[in-house]
Amino acid sequence: MTFLNFRCIVTALCLAALTSCGGGGGGNTTSLNDTPNPTVATQVADIAPSSSEDTVSVFVALDNSNTTVSGVSALFLSEDEQRAQNQQNFLTALKANAGSALHAATGGTCTTADLATRINQAHTPSSGNVVRIDLNACELDLLPKLKGVAAVYEDIPMSTQSITGSTLSKTTDAVKLSFDGITAQPALNAHTVDGSGQIIAIMDSGVEDRHPALGSSKVLNGACFSTASNGGRGFCPNGKTTDTSSTTAARSCADTWSGTRAEAIQAGCGHGTGMAAAASMRYTTSDNVVINGIAPNAQILPVQVFNQTITSSGNKSLSASAGDLLAGVEWLTNEAKRRRTEGLAPIVAMNMSLGGGSYTSACDNNYVGSLFKTAFTNLRNQGVLPIVATGNGSTKNAIAFPACVSNAVSVSAAKLGYSALASYASFSNQTKLIALGGDVDGSGRYALPVLCPTTGSYDCWQEVAGTSPAAALTSGGVAALFSAKTGATLSDVESALTTDIAALNLSGSSAMHLSVNDGSQTLTKPALRLTASAHRLLNLTESGGSASNNPNTSSSDPVIAQAQICIFSKADFLGGQACATQAYGPNASADGKDLFYRYSGKVGSIRITDVQTNTPLAINKATVTIYTALTTSSQSGSVTTSTADTTHLTPFNNPTIHMVRIQTQ
Repeated sequence: MTFLNFRCIVTALCLAALTSCGGGGGGNTTSLNDTPNPTVATQVADIAPSSSEDTVSVFVALDNSNTTVSGVSALFLSEDEQRAQNQQNFLTALKANAGSALHAATGGTCTTADLATRINQAHTPSSGNVVRIDLNACELDLLPKLKGVAAVYEDIPMSTQSITGSTLSKTTDAVKLSFDGITAQPALNAHTVDGSGQIIAIMDSGVEDRHPALGSSKVLNGACFSTASNGGRGFCPNGKTTDTSSTTAARSCADTWSGTRAEAIQAGCGHGTGMAAAASMRYTTSDNVVINGIAPNAQILPVQVFNQTITSSGNKSLSASAGDLLAGVEWLTNEAKRRRTEGLAPIVAMNMSLGGGSYTSACDNNYVGSLFKTAFTNLRNQGVLPIVATGNGSTKNAIAFPACVSNAVSVSAAKLGYSALASYASFSNQTKLIALGGDVDGSGRYALPVLCPTTGSYDCWQEVAGTSPAAALTSGGVAALFSAKTGATLSDVESALTTDIAALNLSGSSAMHLSVNDGSQTLTKPALRLTASAHRLLNLTESGGSASNNPNTSSSDPVIAQAQICIFSKADFLGGQACATQAYGPNASADGKDLFYRYSGKVGSIRITDVQTNTPLAINKATVTIYTALTTSSQSGSVTTSTADTTHLTPFNNPTIHMVRIQTQ
């Protein structure tokens, strides 16, 4: 005997008699409330653009009052099926009623020709019963009358969290200081700490997979989510707003920028490439100097989430939206699940060196924040840690979105020597970790190196400091820790990363922490020190590290002196300056005493001082060599001095300096 499925019978009967079951799809008047929703009306009034031609990106929260099979679906459809049905019914009702005589407020019609396109571009997240869509003032005005609309919230605009300028750049110190101040990628009882077998996702402006610093198949095929508004431009290939299949979907947005490539790089399209480099680059200079990111053996999975904003005056800039970012997180979650199911290399970290707004407390109660909390939970369930920059707003009691989401690993930035919080860094009690980001004054700036390929027109990113590189270094650290311990869980690595190990006062530990006053209290947060974290993860006892807040001193290691080199654009130490610190003296390693820096500008004078005493370095303790190109064959001259007598600088008076070599004794 054959039995028919009861659910199928009832559902089929109800679908066959849709109108009698209380359906509200299409353009039926049943998709409209008898009276406008006053809450939604108030929200729309606050959000609506001033121009009738402009649109605004919104999250439209839905209830179940416009479900196609009302009363039956709640019993026989899964939660996901109900959500998908509600989302589709809203879009159908919006399209039908916007073009009818049923306009909620005025009785008029919305005649926007591209509404259908924007409906096709709408995102229907799995993280909530909501639709993210661009709407104009007329369409927004219809929402209070549409059945099923519970609330409407404006999207959150975001930007990269980087500071650029004419800086001196050093990666070596940043990587070493992120471990123990002495070594990078140490071998711990035969355990590697270099990211081998791990994948880092970079949610950013795309990653230039052709760049020599990221070659050898390091960069995997990724995805693009880029929705532009009001005459702007998305960056996905072929004019799409979503691309998860093209081999170039997540390449640097410089490839699809409306304008010159140089303009794109200046606007920030090289940012994602720079973050990937901080996390995982491996680059050999023409002088056979190897420059590594934190996890040089990890792979990169890029997700492009930015778009190009074009103003009415023609100004162009980069921006990102919470809507596209959420779509990227959901795609990444599914990709992480697929890779683990198929036994492929796992995605272990998602880097977000971006953000917007300022939040003094966890933003989980914010509607958009609640969507991200759900999305981050789902991501974590697939073994991926969300690493998010706190922002560069200089606030000491507030951080940016989405770092404010409680289950994000929020990362603020310290100066190069972990001496203090960076001046620009946003910080609050929500901050989970402090990593190196540098500063914008002359007291020891750290920045990512400019790596300009000698061939091709690939990204030559600007020197960059900020909470952006602090987050990227941390994401590399996650991959490094996972590579150290086979079978490590997300909670294992997160605990090893964010526990204040320095507070345990372990003998020989290199762990560090920083204390920051937020205006009402002093808060102590752990610093990124991967050697200490790896020892804790592996249940090993560290020896020979530094237990103090000075990364270059310990009870068992000799003091390594530091020199500060400042280059001034004018004679007599005037004009713009760029500074960096470098080891010197008998206790410094040879590779730490001979470093190259990217510098673009005019050299007028040079000052070299001891960091601890702030006094001029003794004569002949440092040699500065100027190059007019990114090769050592273009030497312009050198000076060996403490304060750089300006009479020595005549051969350097060149506005096109490209590289500086500093050799300390």
